[in-house]
Formats: sequence, structure tokens, C-alpha cells
Amino acid sequence: MATGLEAPIRTFALSLLATLLALLLGEGVLRLAGQSYYWAVAKQPDASLGWRPGAGISAWQRLEGAALVQTNARGFRDRDHDAEERPPGLVPVRVVVLGDSFAEAVQVPLEQTWWRLMEAELNAGACAPADRPGPPARPFEVLSFAVSGYSTAQSLLAWRHEALVLDPDIVVLALFLGNDLVENSPLLDDEPMRPYLLAAGDDLTLDAAFLSSPEYRFRTSFAGRLLAWVTRHSYLAQTLVQARHVVMLRAEAGAEPPPGEPGVDSGVFRVPDDAAWRDAWRVTERIIAAFAGEVRATGAHPVLMVVGTAGQVHPDPRVVAALAARIGVPDLGYPVRRLLQAADIAGLPVINLPETMAAEAERLGTPLHGFDNAIPGFGHWNAAGHRVAAAAATRAVCAQWSRAIAR
Repeated sequence: MATGLEAPIRTFALSLLATLLALLLGEGVLRLAGQSYYWAVAKQPDASLGWRPGAGISAWQRLEGAALVQTNARGFRDRDHDAEERPPGLVPVRVVVLGDSFAEAVQVPLEQTWWRLMEAELNAGACAPADRPGPPARPFEVLSFAVSGYSTAQSLLAWRHEALVLDPDIVVLALFLGNDLVENSPLLDDEPMRPYLLAAGDDLTLDAAFLSSPEYRFRTSFAGRLLAWVTRHSYLAQTLVQARHVVMLRAEAGAEPPPGEPGVDSGVFRVPDDAAWRDAWRVTERIIAAFAGEVRATGAHPVLMVVGTAGQVHPDPRVVAALAARIGVPDLGYPVRRLLQAADIAGLPVINLPETMAAEAERLGTPLHGFDNAIPGFGHWNAAGHRVAAAAATRAVCAQWSRAIAR
């Protein structure tokens, strides 16, 4: 006997089926178009580092530049590497790279990143003496543990928890002046998923309060992990996240711009005049010293790469001077000078990219930062910027390796 509920149930079932078919069709179209979104899957919770990309990810990044970003089994943008302990004999010289978005470099294809270019130059014989040119007797292997958004503290934690066990010979720490100091101090930073290293006397202590933050607790809950699984496996879900990010970026672009460089806290260019900035510098200098000491304790050679902002290395000196004037400082060199001093105290070799890139950008007459689909001349390194950084890093690594084999 038919009831009055049959028609509504049939209508609901047909509507549900149509919705499911539409979702499946949309998913299929997006997969055929390759419309994945890296930033939707790039921040998985990690109890030691705060977050890292998931292992085995393959997704596109197109907000600034464009690249298909793939992660290895450890969850870093790099290929997989051999066993942790290396047997004696003719084995690769291992160079570890630590840092943030300037080292992860998702704005360019993997082959164009400065550390992959450096690996190619090293294996082509960049370190060979003039009287004995040719490939090295031992090949070089560059391993990246860089993650976008990492502070210098997180880079040091990545060394301790991930890179140390791989027994590297040389370790390069890339420190970005534009935001690393801010991110090293909880007094200036508000990232709920970030661990901090706090200066306590002569030591550094771990502040792992992020483990209790609502965002971290949600991401590690059943609901959060289910959402992450759906987002990772659904291009439709990734597209929805991308749409939300685009709306947020447009809203930020429409707001009143800061007096200095986009995306950079201008406080880094001033002599610190408040407790928060004094704390940021104190912690950062302590982290640099700890990095140098901990790497040397393993028998490896530490190198600090100072990464400048786009404003510091703009090819037009008038742009640089105008930025300094708007900020209210005589020049943009204060953070470089202070870091060079800290590195000298720690006995740490430095790759001074602000100096190198400023000279090269002026010589070439073209910006080494920026992409046509973002803010031309500002933002992350373009392909030309990576080539300049690769050449400078190669020279520094060769110098350290020459000292190592001379002992």
C-alpha cells in the first residue's frame, strides 16, 4: 500500500544522486585538468616541528610562480635518499639544507631550485682545483629539510629530529631576514602551530605550548585527520581551499599597504627599541650559536646563508632608498650587519646573499625576486634569483669541503 512519503523520499534520493554525480563529475574534471593545490595539503601536524607537508604529496602551487611540488617519504620537498648510516668508502658528500620558503622554493620547478642547481654544479666539478678540473672523486648529494613558514628555531629542530641522523658533511642554514626574527619570538608571532625556542640564561629551552593550541588539537583529532584525508585525496576539496585563500589574498591586497616592503615586518631594519624585538634578536643569535655548535659536534661543517628581502636587493637603487626613507632608517643593512657579527662570534661561515644579490641584480638590471602572476620584483626568488643563490652557495660549500679534506 503506497504512502504519502514515497514522493518526498523519491525526490530526496534523486536529489542526492544528482549531487553525488555532480561532485564526481567535478572531481573528474579537476583531475583531468590537474587542478590540485599544494597549500591545501602542505601543513600536516607534527609533534616535533609543529607541521610539515605530508609524505608522498604531489600537488601544484600556482599562487606565485608555478611548480608541481612533490614530497618524499619524510614529508619534505626532495627525492628520497639512501639509508641513514653510510658505509665507509666512496660514498656521496652529503650537504643538508635547512630553512623556510626560500629553500623549499615551491615557486619554481625542483630542477630550478638553488640547492638542486648547487648539487649539479658541485658534481660537475665546481670544487675542482684549476690544475685538476673535472668531476669530484666523491659525488655530492644535497638533501633538503626546508619547509615554507619555518622559523630559524624550527630549522634547528629539523636538524635535531630529521637531518642529524643522516650524518651530513656540510649543513647550510638559510635564514630569511624578512620574517625569521619575528617568527623566532612568541612576543611578535601568533602562529598557533609553531614551537619556539626561548632564551633562558645561556641555554635554549623548548616551548611546546602549540601542542595544546585549539588548532593543533583539532588537526590531530579524528575529525581533523578525516578532513585532512579528504582534502589530500580530493581535488575538489583542494580547489575550495584555494578559492578561500584567493579571497583572503585579495582582501589583503585591497587593504592599506604597510609603509615598507610587502610581507616584511619593517622592524627588522631598525635597532630594536622594545622588549619584543630585543627578545627576537637575542633568541635568533642564540639559535645561530647553537646551530654552529651542534653541527660541529657531529664533525660536520655549518654554514649560515643570510637571505635578504626583495627590497634590499632591488636592481633600482632608488627603490631601495625610497623603502628606507618610508621606514625611517638610513639604509636597509642593519639586520645584515648584526647577523654577520653574530656569525663571526660563533665562528660561522656566511653566505651574504643581500650583498651578492644586490650587486648582481644591479649588474643584470632585472629583479631576482617576483613573478608575473604575483608582485613583480617582490616576493620569492624567480629562476634568475635561484641561479645567483646557487652560485654563491656552491662557492661556500666548496670552501668548506676544501678545508675538510685538507685536515
